[in-house]
Amino acid sequence: MIKGDTIAEKYRIVECLGEGGTSAVYLAENIALNNLWAIKVLSKSSRWISFDVDEIGILKNLSHPMLPRIADLTEDSDNYYIVMDYFSGSNLLKIIECQGRISERTLLKWTKDILNVLRYLHSRTPPVIYRDLKPANLIVDDSDQLRLVDFGTARYYSDEISEDTVYIGTQGYAAPEQYGIGQTDQRTDLYSLGMTIIHLATGIHPVKLGSDSIRDSLRKAGITQNFIRFVLKLTQTDPLKRFQTCEKAIEELDRIMNPERQFLKNYIAKKAKKNFRGVIAIASVLPASGVTSLCLAIGKHLSDNKVNSVLVELNSSGDFNRMRQYLDELGEVKYQSDNRFETNNLIFYPNASDFGEVSRKGIDAVILDVGQLNAERKISQFNHADIRIVVCPCMPWKYDLFSECNKNIESSTKNEWIYAASVTQSYEGQKLKKLLGSNKLVLYSAVKNPFYLSIEEHKRIGTALNKICALAGK
Repeated sequence: MIKGDTIAEKYRIVECLGEGGTSAVYLAENIALNNLWAIKVLSKSSRWISFDVDEIGILKNLSHPMLPRIADLTEDSDNYYIVMDYFSGSNLLKIIECQGRISERTLLKWTKDILNVLRYLHSRTPPVIYRDLKPANLIVDDSDQLRLVDFGTARYYSDEISEDTVYIGTQGYAAPEQYGIGQTDQRTDLYSLGMTIIHLATGIHPVKLGSDSIRDSLRKAGITQNFIRFVLKLTQTDPLKRFQTCEKAIEELDRIMNPERQFLKNYIAKKAKKNFRGVIAIASVLPASGVTSLCLAIGKHLSDNKVNSVLVELNSSGDFNRMRQYLDELGEVKYQSDNRFETNNLIFYPNASDFGEVSRKGIDAVILDVGQLNAERKISQFNHADIRIVVCPCMPWKYDLFSECNKNIESSTKNEWIYAASVTQSYEGQKLKKLLGSNKLVLYSAVKNPFYLSIEEHKRIGTALNKICALAGK
């Protein structure tokens, strides 16, 4: 095809982006909408057409920020045409050819991104095995985001098949099992990731490393020992000696990227209080006061302290389900059903009608996200908890409104409520105490990301929670 040719009277060819043995990819413009798309042209006469058709089936069921979406599919007597997202940018092969090897700092970030998208693919039912990970199939787009393209060799994994019938991959990146030793599985992609890292780190194609060992080549490229060990484990010839899952590889990579997290685990192990049990209800009298953020921070702190915790959404905000959708797209949802999901060692119950429907088996702490106390049912649910926390607004100009709304709420157990406020100045806390007419006010510092608490944030949340428990007599 040449510039100006049209496909299905809808798309006009702009240029050829690349050609392979069985297909070609073109940049095309939607004639009606004037936007750009990548169109993969698959010849029906190709002896590999069954694999090409598989690519269509796989891609149409995927949704992840790093992956192209299929927008349209058409055909004529000679070809299939897959219309996909167009990522404007350069692939990593061109980048290292033009700029040389990649710094370890950038490699660590890219490795984490790739592991996350592989984890997403491997978590599908059935798992999707990519099978051709290499620099040429990774694009850094114009917004500096990494994208994974070309699913021509991807396949679904089946545990009923002992070995692949067709051996596909790229020399230098393909794992030994792709050459007839056994069936490809999740560990195959991890091997290819390791070889891709080697190419990016050294600037040398894996098949051209020569007499130098991988360890020596990485050392000469200035890669640290911890990351070298990580890459060597990815590229073990025996799949049993590699990381067995992306999850395990990510855990090890996190230790390399965040050495303070290892210290944090040791700190938590020493400070852990495994005997905590109870129901903590968190609410506010004004909307948008940070209730969900505090629920997450306390839940994550308890979970990291080996306290088995669940979070229950007793409001109609829909935040938990939006959270589930976002985390699922990133492949970070470990388990999910109609009424619950699990991520980051926390169990979530979105949009629950009552916390009595939540299973307490094996659970130490139940954290209720009650939301705004604007109905009798919510106040009743709030008062049934062992510890009741009312979140104050963080904006000082809302203090008077908060105090007025709080006074209008009638509850026989109001004297047992504990107030929590994220303030930056001590005089703000003094003003709140005066307005509330209560000494049961605990000040805390807001956290940046409640799913990933730093050592200092763990200490601050732990200190605030200890004060809350003391005020509640727990």
